[in-house]
Amino acid sequence: MVLPEMNIAQSSTVLTAKLAGVRGKRLTLALGTGIAWLAVAAVTLLGAGMMADWKWDLSHGVRQALLALDAGVLIIIVARYIARPLISQADDETVALQVEQARPEFRSRLIASTQLAGGQIPAGTSKGFVAALLNETETMARSVNFKAIVPGDACAVATVLALLLGGLGGLAFDRFQPDTGVLLRRAFLSNEVVPRFTQIESVRVNPRATLARGDDVEIVVTLKSISRVNPGTAIINIKYDNADRAVPYTVERNAALFPSEYRLKLENVRESFEVDVRVNDARAAQRVTVVPRPAVRAIEFRQHYPLYTGLSSQDRRRGDLVLLVGGKLLIKVHANKPVVGGQVTVFHASGKTTEYPLEKSGSHHELRRTVPLRELGITGFSVKLLDEFGFDSRDEAVYRVTMLPDKPPVVRVLRPVRKEEKVTQRGRLPIMVSVKDDYGVNTLTLKYTDAAGRVQSIPLEPEKKLGRQARVPFEWRIIDLKPQAGARMEYWIEATDSCAPRAGVGQSRKLLAAVVTDDEKRQDLQNRATDSITGVNETAEGQEKLNRELGEIIRARAVPRDSGPVENE
Repeated sequence: MVLPEMNIAQSSTVLTAKLAGVRGKRLTLALGTGIAWLAVAAVTLLGAGMMADWKWDLSHGVRQALLALDAGVLIIIVARYIARPLISQADDETVALQVEQARPEFRSRLIASTQLAGGQIPAGTSKGFVAALLNETETMARSVNFKAIVPGDACAVATVLALLLGGLGGLAFDRFQPDTGVLLRRAFLSNEVVPRFTQIESVRVNPRATLARGDDVEIVVTLKSISRVNPGTAIINIKYDNADRAVPYTVERNAALFPSEYRLKLENVRESFEVDVRVNDARAAQRVTVVPRPAVRAIEFRQHYPLYTGLSSQDRRRGDLVLLVGGKLLIKVHANKPVVGGQVTVFHASGKTTEYPLEKSGSHHELRRTVPLRELGITGFSVKLLDEFGFDSRDEAVYRVTMLPDKPPVVRVLRPVRKEEKVTQRGRLPIMVSVKDDYGVNTLTLKYTDAAGRVQSIPLEPEKKLGRQARVPFEWRIIDLKPQAGARMEYWIEATDSCAPRAGVGQSRKLLAAVVTDDEKRQDLQNRATDSITGVNETAEGQEKLNRELGEIIRARAVPRDSGPVENE
């Protein structure tokens, strides 16, 4: 089978080369323009950023943002002036049409030849006609410079501008070295210090940048040793938080004592402030925070009695701190701000002090401590607080304390009344004891001395438990002692309480028990009876005499008198 012959026109090498030359020149100029604008943008953006950094000492975050902005602008230039011309190049027909528009003498021959060359000849068109058209167009094209239609003005302007800015930037960069090198490295996020003629090494706040209200502060500005200019004065602006404007202080440098320092002292600082330092072309800032000192806003007391008293704990007011020795005092402190610790300082009459650390409770504003009350010499205490910044309270109040001792029991022998009582060898001596104690009596004991002078004890066992006050009867069985007639036994009652660690001991007056025979006891009883009867008679006679005198006084007042004043009888 024989295929029909394809009606294909022959391509033109001359026209193809000419059109490719236009396309190449346009791409070259576009790339040159893009590169020139890229250089212009890079020099301009970096230079502007370096100048801004030098003037305002930009922070790391701001320099990051500027670098990102520069990168974004450069990416846009690359995409528009470099990437786009590379990606979207015009085809031969588009270039031929542009040449036709610039050189009208072709009269559509170039576009027609470009379309027919190497392509299929339309039906009804002679192959010879197409060949003649291509031959004529090639003849005209050989004498025409197709590349002349591509303008190079934009590229020239961009190149000149890039060279000019690049040259000036290079000269400035070299002229101000090494400062410009530091600024360039800072533009690429270096942490170097901004280069200046005067460089500030530090702005110190003595004792520190966080102060307690009312403290003094000293601001010390120190220059670096590499500073090329060390001016004699510095301007330190103080801007308090509640002030409308800053207060400038001109501080002179003491070249003899502090050759590279400027010192400003502020007294009794009451609020936070900003420090703005300006020394020649250098500038630095510092923040000083003023916080209140911790103080006691409220304080609570609760007394815990010793266990032996059996009393429950009791709240106390600050003016009523009368406390029993041996107990404990719970101190609960409410502060005016969050606190981390503190101490209770207990004062003694001897001049010594005892310190107890305060302990945290559930709240950051509350501390507490239980202080033992072991000594009578405690006269008071104070509370010192410590906050999170290490500041302590000042001028603490002293809370006065009156310590009460646990007094020993008071013991009295109500019966027998006489100091000396005569008893027989077979007798019994009835004793009535009255005992009283602030917090309860623990034991009662009869003490006596035997014939050898030794002290003997007989415990008194009452029918019910002794309380704070009681009367206890006791029958002392002398017969159990088997004493000799004529013996004299000294006896007394001793009571102890439950005071810890040492019990209080109370004693009654000392009495005598004289051991006599039965006859001597009878004679003693008769003498007592006689003395009692005699006393009764004397009392009756005295009463009768008083009655007579009273009657005479009454009769005398009843008699009328004629004249003269009535004497006072």
